[in-house]
Amino acid sequence: MTLPIRPRSLVVAVILAALAGSGVADDKPKAKPADPKKPSVMQRKLVHAQKILEALALEEFGKMETNATDLQQCAREASWMVSKKPKYEMYSNDFVRHVEALKVAAKKKNTDAAALAYVEMTLTCVKCHRFVRDEGISAAPDLSPLGPRTVAAK
Repeated sequence: MTLPIRPRSLVVAVILAALAGSGVADDKPKAKPADPKKPSVMQRKLVHAQKILEALALEEFGKMETNATDLQQCAREASWMVSKKPKYEMYSNDFVRHVEALKVAAKKKNTDAAALAYVEMTLTCVKCHRFVRDEGISAAPDLSPLGPRTVAAK
């Protein structure tokens, strides 16, 4: 008994449909995926701070210095200054001062001084972020690696 032509036609139709659905048989060019959004200044600050912690643990002084310089660049951006309130400016200045101390310690290859500057810098970040939230100055960015959603300030 020979198979009728129908099942063969069905197989061919299924293969053609699969090829068409996969884009292989499609002559139209696909749209390029959208460029990812540039990370916010706070997201970049977090990345550099994490790299400094890693460099501290491994005593990689060049990496400490490079990321401290990158943190200084973040602090110079217009989007850094979310408030003109004196307390915010004090925290911002303290942050910059601690980053500079970290940079100097890295140049001198002084792990203890670099670690102390890192801790002071981190405490300043925590205090400043608390102040920004408590004052309702702006929306705090979600710094998680999974999403650029915004968490509303109080």
